[in-house]
Amino acid sequence: MIAGILALVATAMLVWFALNDALYAIRHDDWSSLVLQNVIAGVIGAGALVVAAAFTFARRIPGVWTLCGLCGLYVVANLVLAPLLHGTPFGAQFAFLFGFDKVNGIAAGLATMFCALTAIVAAVAGSVKS
Repeated sequence: MIAGILALVATAMLVWFALNDALYAIRHDDWSSLVLQNVIAGVIGAGALVVAAAFTFARRIPGVWTLCGLCGLYVVANLVLAPLLHGTPFGAQFAFLFGFDKVNGIAAGLATMFCALTAIVAAVAGSVKS
């Protein structure tokens, strides 16, 4: 149950991140590729986490392991893949995520932290239950 609750909190953070980027794009009429990527990835990631959380609440072992994998993938993508693909230095990416400077940085940082916690709790729950 705790893994499912953490997944829903992480989902809320992803929706907050996507909504913030969408509102920024609408206000400034700037649908750049990075903003569009953030909005689409946030919505798809949140939808996938909701489905995995639902299976986790239903106490299905594959749902728990899927939740663990999705959250682990999100953490790795945010910490490693995003800087590599966009050419951002790792220090700048960590400062964006964990500096809590701007609203979208706060949302992305909290989503990363909650996804890491969810992955750990889901792995423990999946290994104990199975």
